[in-house]
Amino acid sequence: MTDDLREKLRGLLGERELPDEVWRRIEDHGDADDPLAAAVRTLTDVVAERDSDLRWHQSELEQTNAGLLALHGEVDRQRRRMSFLDEVSRASATSLDSAHLLDEVAALVREQGFADETRVWTLTDRGLACYAEPEREPDEATRTAVRTRKPAQEDPHRVSVPLTAGPHMLGVFDFRRRGAPYTDDDVELANGVATRVAVGLRNAHEYEREHELAERLQRAMLPTLVPRGDLGLVARYRSATSGVHVGGDWYDAVTRPDGTVVLSVGDVTGHGVDAAVVMGQLQNSLRAYALEGHGPAHSLRLVHELLRGLDTPLFATAVVAEVEPESGLLRWASAGHPPPLLQEARGAARYLEAEHAPMLGIHLPRGVAFPEHERDLAPGSSIALFTDGLVERRTSDLDAGMSRLVEAFASCEAHGLAARAEHVLRVMLGATDHDDDVCLLLCRWEG
Repeated sequence: MTDDLREKLRGLLGERELPDEVWRRIEDHGDADDPLAAAVRTLTDVVAERDSDLRWHQSELEQTNAGLLALHGEVDRQRRRMSFLDEVSRASATSLDSAHLLDEVAALVREQGFADETRVWTLTDRGLACYAEPEREPDEATRTAVRTRKPAQEDPHRVSVPLTAGPHMLGVFDFRRRGAPYTDDDVELANGVATRVAVGLRNAHEYEREHELAERLQRAMLPTLVPRGDLGLVARYRSATSGVHVGGDWYDAVTRPDGTVVLSVGDVTGHGVDAAVVMGQLQNSLRAYALEGHGPAHSLRLVHELLRGLDTPLFATAVVAEVEPESGLLRWASAGHPPPLLQEARGAARYLEAEHAPMLGIHLPRGVAFPEHERDLAPGSSIALFTDGLVERRTSDLDAGMSRLVEAFASCEAHGLAARAEHVLRVMLGATDHDDDVCLLLCRWEG
């Protein structure tokens, strides 16, 4: 290529400089008769090729951007889906009350717009039963979900999903909505919800069965009290109304051959069947030691040593009091338990605060004493023994509860022990839920 041609092309291009590759193509496609025209044609071809390449790259970029947007949308959809399932898991794990659990999940499903209406069927010995509508009969879709153990969808706006936990069939979760029909992806999400609900229901059912067994065991071991001469006796037991835990609370009263009446109230740490079993062992042991003639402090020490020898991590608190009906002499000892409450005939009430032993079953240094105390009762005086469920609340401290109990006794105008016990329970527990069992044992010496 001549310098003259190169200068002419530079003049046409102005300030723009051509790459060496383009200069080589111009030289390769030169025309001896009209070199400038040949060079222009070559430049035109190069521009067309570059324009084609640019359009191709733009198309690729648009497709890449569309793919990225779709990917971001799918990631966000999966994120929202997993967040929804996480909320269902939390709702299914925060309660051991099956009705409360199902209400929480149903509200969550409606809030997310996944269903306008939900219905849960539980599988019982008599077949499928709707927990919220006992009179309703299951339809074919619900029965199909149980029979096949797979989601059933006879209506595009409804899906029935089996509630299965491992090999156990628990029931069916029905989802309905008036908007868009349920897609295959929606059915998969409904199955994920049902799986998590089934695990929560299985746990709730197991705890409810344990609660029923423990409560039956506990009530079976509580004695029936009868008045003994000049000594009136009344006891009340109230199981927890919130949660499904059963504690190890007990009360007892036994009369020795010499007429002395021995009272005991105690509380085993922990809940459930284990606590109820240990409670029965301690209650029976205290009864046996009392009948053998051991005093309150010695009886508590013997029970402490017994509990230390049991294969259990549980501890206990207890108070033992004995009353001589002939003289009105009261002896008592406590191991980590709330003190007895004394109410005199004229109505004044106060706690018998005194030195007490540590909890039963904990490791004690050698020589630790189990103190015992005594006092004379005035005719008409009452002694109240109780467990901490009567005075402890999560919303207030123990001192406030102890003060309320004194006020409850002082404000009672009823004379009969049974009426007084009911008054105290009504004032202390009211209509609100309480998450611990309650024992109250009243004894009045008429003199």
